[in-house]
Amino acid sequence: MAGELIQEITALNVDLTCDGNCEGCEKFFDCTLPQKDEVFLRRRMMAAKENLAGIKHKIISIGGKGGVGKTLVAANLAVALAMKGRRVSVLDQVFDGPCIPLMLGVEGQGLGRSPEGLLPCEALLGIQVVSMGLILPDDEAITWFHELKRSATEELLCHVVYGERDYLIIDVPAGTSSDTVNVIQYISDMDGATVVTVPSEVSQAVAYKGIMLLKRAKVPVFGVFENMGTFTCPECGEQVNLIQSGGGKTLAERTGVPFLGSIPLDSRVAECGDEGVPIVYKYPDSDAAKIFMAAAEQIERRIWRG
Repeated sequence: MAGELIQEITALNVDLTCDGNCEGCEKFFDCTLPQKDEVFLRRRMMAAKENLAGIKHKIISIGGKGGVGKTLVAANLAVALAMKGRRVSVLDQVFDGPCIPLMLGVEGQGLGRSPEGLLPCEALLGIQVVSMGLILPDDEAITWFHELKRSATEELLCHVVYGERDYLIIDVPAGTSSDTVNVIQYISDMDGATVVTVPSEVSQAVAYKGIMLLKRAKVPVFGVFENMGTFTCPECGEQVNLIQSGGGKTLAERTGVPFLGSIPLDSRVAECGDEGVPIVYKYPDSDAAKIFMAAAEQIERRIWRG
């Protein structure tokens, strides 16, 4: 009885505080008001849905703390899917320090323009790249306040000519801030997400919150990657866990989502990121590459199952 009462009060609270501004509402994912659908249809969110209608599947790469490897996963997953013959686009939603152009080898190339809108830059295997890093000069620093970020998100979702594609992979900043929420709000038909953590408990704790956000937003979680896993000595072959081990699998078990694998601590991963040729493409026989390819196949199987 108490639980039902709390639910009623919560619903009433959402109702009483509603000002019709769905885009900026902190209760967006909890709201069940029928007016929400009406607001969605007549506002800018619908423009994003219409512009992305030619893209079959959308996947977001999230993590907890910064530097855990979200962009690494996004870039390698995109290339893995492209190596399977899929038409792939990558949206870099990181405005403060976009790295996708560097990791996919298109840094400094810029976006094209047409009467219909902005044109993505093309990377290896025909992968489309869309990033604020391809628009702003490297030496220009902008203070990205909330509304400016939302406007930039709208621009990249509503006014870029993506065309017919199989996948859109979206790289977002760390945490559960407006950068991530904006994209999930605007792409209401998100197929799923990958979550990245490193073995430490601190990283797991923050990644856990990301999974909880995804569940609130009803975005399926394809699985958890653990980055910076076991290191194998190139001289003697001994395997060492320099940080910790098992954090990604523990997080997956705790949240009831699949574990996609532990990406080993391999100097070639960083080398490939700096060269703009992801490890899944340059060293396809490496352990890291095999994890990305297996994850791509697992994600596709889940999408096809519906």
